Amino acid sequence: MAEENTLLEIVIGTYEKYLLGYKLEMNQDQFVLKPSFTTEAHLQPVKCIASSEKFLASGSVDETIQLFNMKTRQEVGALLQHNGTITCLEFYDPYLLSCSEDSSICVWSTSNWQCIKTLLGHKGTINFLAVHPTGKMALSVGKDKSLRTWNLIKGRSAYVTNIKKIADIVRWSPDGSYFLVCSGNTIDIYSVEKASIVSTIDFQQRICDFTFLNDDLLAVGGESEFIRVYNIKSEEMCFELKAKTNRIKALKSVCISEETFLVSVSSDGCIKIWHVDLSEDEIKPRKVAKVKTQSRPTCMTVVMTS
Repeated sequence: MAEENTLLEIVIGTYEKYLLGYKLEMNQDQFVLKPSFTTEAHLQPVKCIASSEKFLASGSVDETIQLFNMKTRQEVGALLQHNGTITCLEFYDPYLLSCSEDSSICVWSTSNWQCIKTLLGHKGTINFLAVHPTGKMALSVGKDKSLRTWNLIKGRSAYVTNIKKIADIVRWSPDGSYFLVCSGNTIDIYSVEKASIVSTIDFQQRICDFTFLNDDLLAVGGESEFIRVYNIKSEEMCFELKAKTNRIKALKSVCISEETFLVSVSSDGCIKIWHVDLSEDEIKPRKVAKVKTQSRPTCMTVVMTS
């Protein structure tokens, strides 16, 4: 079980097939990152990872999804439905959604871990999926250069949009009024109300991940030493962080005691946490914790424990 002073737990997947856990603790008014667990979860590199309040799921090039109960700290088992690399995982209780190079999306029940629905339609690898905040629909993008909308209530395709380029990531804004499609260096921002692109962010280097700090501010990282924060409505860059690395692999925004924190993991194995005071007119993020892992991270999730 999590200790009382543990605020959250960061779990990274690695190229070396391992999952590594790190607890963020408050110790005498100082944030400290401490190792919590190490497990060789897969036979090949870990590709993606996701967590809910109770469960952790990791997907791999070995075509399996491994499950862990984060409350009891025990392995739950493996899901073996896909016939290809697992490319993305997302929890929306009481379900887990997974997608793969086999062009399918599986919807799993977290109560008995049965695959209750398989969504088909993509032609080729599905790169990413995102569930709407309401849980009623999902988006997916793949190498077939399509953006697909899925009705999760009825368990079927709603419509298909040809976007004329291979998208790497798709993600909803926190309030569900926008969705973002990332391809290479750029992020196209779609308004749900207008059903069209309303703005585009050009990061100028390849993007690896992005996360919302609030409804408007988006932190973007990739093959650059900088993490840049943009206002999605004005397209303006608000501020940037010098991460002192050549590639940001993953970003997550979390809220602790109503304060915003940004977690990053980079290709050199470093995990860093910044406090971002969004109440300030001039936002100046402050690094509050750092740890160097002896691994090559591929993905990250954050399990809230406080």
